[in-house]
Amino acid sequence: MKVKICGIKTVEEAQLVAQERPDFIGMVLAPSKRRISLDTVKEITDSLEGTGIKTVGVFVNPAKEEVDEALNDAGLDYIQFHGDEDKDFVGQYQSRAIKAFPSNSKLSYKERFDFPAEYILIDSPREKYYGGSGVAFNWSELPFSEIEESRLALAGGLNPGNVGKAAAAVAPALIDVSSGVETDGFKDSKKIADFIKIIRGEE
Repeated sequence: MKVKICGIKTVEEAQLVAQERPDFIGMVLAPSKRRISLDTVKEITDSLEGTGIKTVGVFVNPAKEEVDEALNDAGLDYIQFHGDEDKDFVGQYQSRAIKAFPSNSKLSYKERFDFPAEYILIDSPREKYYGGSGVAFNWSELPFSEIEESRLALAGGLNPGNVGKAAAAVAPALIDVSSGVETDGFKDSKKIADFIKIIRGEE
């Protein structure tokens, strides 16, 4: 089970998170309070070189030029598509794509897993904005017969207090967290350490 810590805003935050050895670090390039510039993304990817940690840029309905620039110039390993991107668009980046859907998407789970992406991320229900609302949904309602667990990523309202239960109930390939490991809007090293230890069975 892999771990992605998302919403990184600075090199300092990236280095703090990197000490706990997550598999992925995510940065937001879509409208959000955590949005950062491509120049900052490049500084962060450069600072993580040699760590083995994969970097992810989160976009909502980007143009192809934006995605290509993020991968080729800013050094990102993956793009997380968090909007209404279609299968053909996502498929251009298949081995480097994470396609996110809110749990209340109108698409069936079978249709979601038809998207050609490395991971299919199921997030909390969409409310006013794209992206997770930070609220956990009922994982037990996931229709596992329609899900490829080897590509399933889980997000939405996860934190050190409930991630153990989520991991046991769902057993996704990837677990994604942002606000659940923050204190007052900043990444909290103890919460990150606890979160990762629980997933990796070290606690």
